[in-house]
Amino acid sequence: MKKLPFFQNQKCATSSNEKAFTLIEVLLAFSIFTTIIFFMLPIFQIILNTKDKQTSIQAMEWEVFCSQIKKEIRMSSHAEVLSARLILTKDSDTVIYEKYGSNLRRRVNSNGHEIILQNVSQYTFSIFKNVVTVFVIDTWGKEHSVTVYPLVNWASGP
Repeated sequence: MKKLPFFQNQKCATSSNEKAFTLIEVLLAFSIFTTIIFFMLPIFQIILNTKDKQTSIQAMEWEVFCSQIKKEIRMSSHAEVLSARLILTKDSDTVIYEKYGSNLRRRVNSNGHEIILQNVSQYTFSIFKNVVTVFVIDTWGKEHSVTVYPLVNWASGP
């Protein structure tokens, strides 16, 4: 009887049916996982910072709106509130402030379409003893108000 070499006598434990993870597969899965995490963190930071930027932009827009409406009211000769619209008269021009969708717009002589404040959910114009008050609630629920005293005393008022 012939003796077989040592390695041929040994029975092998591997077969083609075994399904096990190799080190390469584990490293590949781990690298895919870390890549996904790497890209998710900046996305979360962008989402969170967008809300802060939006509120600061809204605050700046409110300041610009206040200065614009103050100048317009002070230069007008007459003001009245009709149908939730602020109507200012200056010389032969009529300036109307009204809501348009979720924006406040300005129109001169019923022409034009100038957006002066965005993201408005509620607003109120009121005139009491020649003092104009504008009250606005934005789409995030923040309240804003401005009180404007005219330079000239309007002859007619409530």
